[in-house]
Amino acid sequence: MFKVKSLVLLVLVALLASSTLSQVRAQPSSQAAAPTVSVADNKAFGKILVGKDGLTLYNFTEDSLDSSTCVDKCATAWPPLLVDSADKLTVADGIPGEFGTLTRTDKTLQVTYNGQPLYYWFKDKAAGDTTGNRIGRTWWVVPPATVYYQRIAKLGTVLVGPKGQTLYMFVKDAPDVSNCPGKCADAWPPLTVKSADTLVPGVNLPGKFNTIKRDDGSLQVTYNGQPLYYWKDDKVRGDATGEAVGKTWFTVVPETLATSNTKDLGDFLVTPDGMTVYAFANDTAGVSTCTGDCAKLWPAYTISVNDRLGLGTTLKGKLDTIKHDDTSLQVTYNGVPLYLYKTDKKPGDVLGQNVGNVWAVVKP
Repeated sequence: MFKVKSLVLLVLVALLASSTLSQVRAQPSSQAAAPTVSVADNKAFGKILVGKDGLTLYNFTEDSLDSSTCVDKCATAWPPLLVDSADKLTVADGIPGEFGTLTRTDKTLQVTYNGQPLYYWFKDKAAGDTTGNRIGRTWWVVPPATVYYQRIAKLGTVLVGPKGQTLYMFVKDAPDVSNCPGKCADAWPPLTVKSADTLVPGVNLPGKFNTIKRDDGSLQVTYNGQPLYYWKDDKVRGDATGEAVGKTWFTVVPETLATSNTKDLGDFLVTPDGMTVYAFANDTAGVSTCTGDCAKLWPAYTISVNDRLGLGTTLKGKLDTIKHDDTSLQVTYNGVPLYLYKTDKKPGDVLGQNVGNVWAVVKP
């Protein structure tokens, strides 16, 4: 009898242990590892990409696609987002675009977003910190963008879609009207979104984004009233084989200048990332006379020699360029060479206004 009772007791203990183990295994959600990359809502920037622990991720404009130029001391300040292997890279649901990895010079694997290497900033200490944004005007937070800009060989900076594919405009379209249905749309698929609320522009991208309803009911994205399309023969990021097809299809250039406003100064011109540009009273039309020490304090506002100018719809003046050096061109507005002021540190600064009575903001 004693042996039977002992056996029953052992069975009960085993069943209880099994039940407890099952309950532990049934609670993976609270203990599951966080994804390598997620999206967070940030008060200053809206939705941005974050890594584990919610720390902000950044990209570096000096990088080229699938290649990191931030090594050694740079990588100490900007630790790359790494994974042990590509199959351990996990991404939260619903993020548009493509994630991958690249092999760094030290053989570690860095995570990329649409070919852009991702980094942390060593001074960010807690979720929500974005103290690395704007540093050197080359480091930026990364939104899960529907449209952003990318530099392409020979064509310069152009708009691209959520996976980094080149976007185009059709000269036969009217403002906010697509004239590319049927077979045309098979060759030139429109960039669409599920709803206007899901349309997220990239950082430092002035201009007006909107949607129009196509004949099939889908919502096509527009930029300054221009419907945006892909080209069927572009296969990988960086392709732009649709440029000038039929002399009616062209890549889309982001606005080179935007406007800002203060109560005292009214409207004035700024760069796409909001930095005030200035005119020098000693210049003449199309000629810069600010050189040497002057140019150190008042650097020219330049674009790459491969970049094209984008005027947008709000500015009525004439954009042009003059030669600056072998790799860049200085932007002019109505013939006036444009400059930045070294003492201005953030958007909204106008510390250069009336300096020496020869420097002034530029009216649109």
